[in-house]
Amino acid sequence: MASAALSAPNFVRAAPVGRVGARRAARPVRGVVAVRAETGEKQVAGLTPCGKYQELCKAEIPTKIPRHDFLKQMYRYMVISFGDNGLASYGKRMEVELVDGEDGLTNGMCVSMYGLKDSAEVLICELYCEMDTEMVPSYDTLMPSQDGEIIKSNRSGKDEFVKGRFFVIRRPVPIDESANPALKQMIKDMTLAINKYYAFGSCFSEDDT
Repeated sequence: MASAALSAPNFVRAAPVGRVGARRAARPVRGVVAVRAETGEKQVAGLTPCGKYQELCKAEIPTKIPRHDFLKQMYRYMVISFGDNGLASYGKRMEVELVDGEDGLTNGMCVSMYGLKDSAEVLICELYCEMDTEMVPSYDTLMPSQDGEIIKSNRSGKDEFVKGRFFVIRRPVPIDESANPALKQMIKDMTLAINKYYAFGSCFSEDDT
């Protein structure tokens, strides 16, 4: 199985994740370019074209992985790992909300991280973990072309697509660097969870071999 890379079959519309817990409106994920911009006195690497978000990493999700199941499992993982155990595991209290896409279906999660400023608890980071909106061609068979070459195709004879190529992790700017140590470990742990899903079909599986 391919591994998630740090830099995360439904056709066209993903099935909705169970509508539980808090929710918020979508913040569109778009293509990312490697740019740098000034934020205050410091440069921020990995800004999205709109300049409002810093992309921290992304993992390409194979088309055969059902998006609704992947997002449901990642939501469960985040609620347990960050919502329930954020303070114990990462030193920060966190809350996890579902994020709806433009089509009204769940497109990802937002993790709100809190820290202490002048002895008061304040929001220091909103971490958005969402599928992008790219429509990715999907195939379910191989067939010979008119030239005799084997090509990817669909038994239906129609073009079919899966919505979302990358699972993108990003945060709004300006950024609060006090969140960085926790974010670094959280992203590492999320990458491991995604790899477990690739290999075993569950973010919670363990390799006992």
